[in-house]
Amino acid sequence: MEWWYSLPIIACCVWVFLLGLGVGSFLNVVIIRLPLEKSVIWPGSRCGVCLRPLKFRDNLPVIGYLLLRGRCRFCGARFSSRYLWVELATGLAFLGLFLVEIVSQGYGGPDWLTPWHHTPGLRSGAHSAGAFPPIHAWIYFFYHALFLSLLLAAALIDAEHRIIPTHITYFGTVIGLIGSTLLPWPWPSDPAVLAAIPTGFPWTLPELTGKIPTGATLWPFTGPPPDWAPAGSWQLGVMNGLVGAAAGMFIGRSIKFLFETGFQNDALGLGDADLLMMIGAFLGWQPAALALPIGALVTLPVIIPLKLWARLRGKSAGNELPFGPGIAAGAVVVWFGWPWLSGLAQPLFDPVILAFVSVVMGGGMLAAGLILRRDSQPLAGAVPRG
Repeated sequence: MEWWYSLPIIACCVWVFLLGLGVGSFLNVVIIRLPLEKSVIWPGSRCGVCLRPLKFRDNLPVIGYLLLRGRCRFCGARFSSRYLWVELATGLAFLGLFLVEIVSQGYGGPDWLTPWHHTPGLRSGAHSAGAFPPIHAWIYFFYHALFLSLLLAAALIDAEHRIIPTHITYFGTVIGLIGSTLLPWPWPSDPAVLAAIPTGFPWTLPELTGKIPTGATLWPFTGPPPDWAPAGSWQLGVMNGLVGAAAGMFIGRSIKFLFETGFQNDALGLGDADLLMMIGAFLGWQPAALALPIGALVTLPVIIPLKLWARLRGKSAGNELPFGPGIAAGAVVVWFGWPWLSGLAQPLFDPVILAFVSVVMGGGMLAAGLILRRDSQPLAGAVPRG
């Protein structure tokens, strides 16, 4: 590939990274102010100690922090390094998302970079040398970039404050429902893509593994889609969003009930269920269902040893579990791992298997609550250290 061939896509990558830095700067404001129920728009950024407004150059993502060396230029108060890391993480996340979802589809990428997702609508048509991605590719990217930003904000707020503001999850659910309707599965699509969709038999057949296309919503709510909601129709888009949001909300609230029945105390907040509702509205009910157990695999192996260690030291580890970061991480793993995880999710279309998996998951969360029950209580006879 000639060096000039990649100039347009290199320019796009640079622009996407800078956009991510800017979004990360705004996410810092959201993360600081939403838990305090303050406006994220007014007033402008200012020092939290002397309350003097920051200058324009001080607000530049990454550059402003480095120029100030992490301190207020007026009073010298130290700024948290989190501002820098959130901006960098968001910029890199946007760049990675662009490379995976757009560049890997053939828009200016190297020959060895194969498509990540089975999204035929993005790969349809000839990709001319040196061309910028078309408008539908950018819409696809922006829709998912917004979803990624909401996940990041929810995870960081929950990790610090043990809450997930409804401003994030409700707003995200509405955007997910609108997006699912306006970008109905398997969007982006064309007649060739729609004609290749399997019809007439259940999609639980192993012969279809890896052959079900993805779109802005990874999968439809049922396969094949019913006649009254054909592929590519707004009716199917509405159903995808509603079923995904409802399934996420139901799964989250059911797990909360079962876990707290065993734990005998409040542990999982309703914000976790709302987060699953938002995930379902964006990606569909199957990814939302898988995000929870994968989130548990990420979170519980960290939380349980910490609580047991606190118990051995005669201390109470508390009864609040910051499960939001695990759910967000689970959603990202499912999202980007869908080419491989979709084969596991495919049998979930079968009602019998779905019911069995639900019983196993529910029993597992009830057992986890029973295991952690005593860790929220002080040990009998424990003497506090002086």
